[in-house]
Amino acid sequence: MDCNNFLNDEDILKDQDRIQPFINAITRNKHLFKDKVILDLNAGLGLIPILLIRSGAKHVYAMKSHDHANKILESNQINNVTLHKKAIKEVELDCKVDIIISAWMGNMLFYRGNIQELIQARDKYLNQDGLVLPDKGQLYLQSIEDGEYRDQKLTFWDSVYGVNMKWMKQWIKHEPLLESIRKDQLNSDPVLIYEVDLMKCTFEDLSFSNSYQVQINRQDFVTGVIIWMKYSFTFTHLPINVIMGPTKSPFWKPVIFYFNDEIPASKGEKLKGSFAIKFVQDDLILIKLSAHTKQYHQIQSFRLN
Repeated sequence: MDCNNFLNDEDILKDQDRIQPFINAITRNKHLFKDKVILDLNAGLGLIPILLIRSGAKHVYAMKSHDHANKILESNQINNVTLHKKAIKEVELDCKVDIIISAWMGNMLFYRGNIQELIQARDKYLNQDGLVLPDKGQLYLQSIEDGEYRDQKLTFWDSVYGVNMKWMKQWIKHEPLLESIRKDQLNSDPVLIYEVDLMKCTFEDLSFSNSYQVQINRQDFVTGVIIWMKYSFTFTHLPINVIMGPTKSPFWKPVIFYFNDEIPASKGEKLKGSFAIKFVQDDLILIKLSAHTKQYHQIQSFRLN
C-alpha cells in the first residue's frame, strides 16, 4: 500500500463491506482486547490501532502506517501505539503479542492478499495462547451460465481496430475474470471447496486440490464456474461471518473461470470435478479446474499473476 495515497485510504475507509466487520469485532468484543499486546499488520491512518486502544488494549504495534498516522494518534490522545511504516517482515519486534489483526484476505482469499505475511508473523510473534483475527476463510463454487459475456470477451479479438488477433483467444480462455455476476446467471447451489484456519495453517496448506459436485437447478448451459469467499471472526462473542458472494462487487471480488466449451446440462444433473491451487511464488498462482457430466469432460489450467 502506498503510504501517501490519500485516495486509496479514503476508498478503504468508505468501503463498509471491508472495514465494518473489523470495527464490529473490536468495539463489540472489548473483553478480547483488555490489557492485550496487539500486532496490526496493516495500520494505514491508524483507525484500527485507535479503536483497539479504546477497547482496552495495553499496546499496539502498527505496521504499514501512513506518514500522517502519528498526527492522528496525537489528535486522539493515543500514546501506547508503536508505528512502523514498513511491513512486519522488515521489522524486528522485541516481544511476543497476544493478538494479530490483519486484513489478510485477497480476491479468492489468496490473490494479492497478505496471508503469507500473516503466517510468518504468527509463527514468529504470536503467544502460544494468542489469537488471529479474522481466523477462518472459506471458498465456495457455483456453476454459471454467462455465455453472452464470455462470447464478447472472445469475439473482441476477431478484429481489433481492423487487425486480426484471433490468435489471442486460446490464451484469453486461460485468464480468470475478477467480476461479480447477476443472480439469474447462477444455475446451481454453492458448495464448499476449501477452508483455511489461520490459527494453524502452513504455507503448504495454501496449495490444495479438492473435488466438488454441484446439482444443476434448471435446463441450461454451463459456461464456467464462479469462486467466491467467506471469512470469519470466530473468537468474538457472536461469530462475525463476512460473505463476499457471487453477486456482490465488494473490495474482494469473486473469480470466474470459463470452460473452453459450453456444457449442456439438464435440471438435476450433476456437474462434478476438481479444483486445485498451487502457489509457485508470492505473486503467481496456478489453478487447475476439471468438470464433467455424463457426456462432457473438460480440464483447464489458469494462472493469476
